[in-house]
Amino acid sequence: MKPSARHIVPFAITCLMPVVFILLLGGVGRNDSRKLCEKLDVQLPGDLEFVTEEDVRGYLDRKYGVYIGVKLDSLDLGRIESLLHEKSVVMDGQAWTTRDGVLHVSVTQRAPAIRFQRGDEGFYMDKDGFVFPLHKSFTAEVPVVEGAIPPIDKGEAREWGMGMLKLMDFITSSPEWKDKIGKVSVNKSSEVELSPVEGKERIIIGAPEDIEDKFSRLHKYYTHIVPAKGEGYYKSVNLKFNKQIICRKDI
Repeated sequence: MKPSARHIVPFAITCLMPVVFILLLGGVGRNDSRKLCEKLDVQLPGDLEFVTEEDVRGYLDRKYGVYIGVKLDSLDLGRIESLLHEKSVVMDGQAWTTRDGVLHVSVTQRAPAIRFQRGDEGFYMDKDGFVFPLHKSFTAEVPVVEGAIPPIDKGEAREWGMGMLKLMDFITSSPEWKDKIGKVSVNKSSEVELSPVEGKERIIIGAPEDIEDKFSRLHKYYTHIVPAKGEGYYKSVNLKFNKQIICRKDI
């Protein structure tokens, strides 16, 4: 072989390698584009059970339609995510595919912070004030407020709901009150009442505002008035008025 030929052959091979590589990539891309969806993988991080894998599958079957047997690159992942977000209990929904033919769906459920119960009707509220319904087969272990609950999904009533969140958080995180307050309810006058675990007093705090100040006065009731008058002497303790502790022997 002539010297010039010896240089031409390696040079030609070097030039052809990128072309071959591009053709191989093109083949892989075409194979991926033809890959069909063979399976749905549902992921539900956390321990909440408002949504089950069967719920997600059934919901997508009804709302999205056929996805098994459809080309991966033909699946409308954005629409799938939008459909998941339509469910009030869903905080976030993500959808993606992998080359093994799997459609993956991850659903993050909304975590309730408080439950409101108005007779047979009830609903949850999360820490951001989002309201969503109870579940027929799963009950979250969160503080419960019963009674004449206003429609807290709008206007001033929503601010009231956020105040109740702060109230319940104050009680449950307090070493002094978390084991002393047994029940929180709302009377017909829309006033918040507390029922102690021990004792039968009606503790009226009114609107869920100025919480620390009202509990400071309640502390004085237990440390000063009860020792002086005795357990059960008063039937009601009203803290809704500023700087006052109004105790009554009758209700």
